[in-house]
Amino acid sequence: MEIGAFFILVILVVVAVVVGGGIYGIAAYFRHQKLHPAEDKLEGEAGEQEPSKPEHVRTGQAQRAHFVGTPKRG
Repeated sequence: MEIGAFFILVILVVVAVVVGGGIYGIAAYFRHQKLHPAEDKLEGEAGEQEPSKPEHVRTGQAQRAHFVGTPKRG
């Protein structure tokens, strides 16, 4: 009787591993399709060779954050 329970437990563990592996495999496949590099490109204008880059601008003063309830400093 105890051996039968052991075999049922082994069969349940094997079924759980197979189902879990199948779910993981399907999720990995869809993740790979979603993150495929060829599908993740932006289409630019017809004459544009490289994507435009923003210009960097220097500011004269550093920005300061003022939080509500704190006094402002000079």
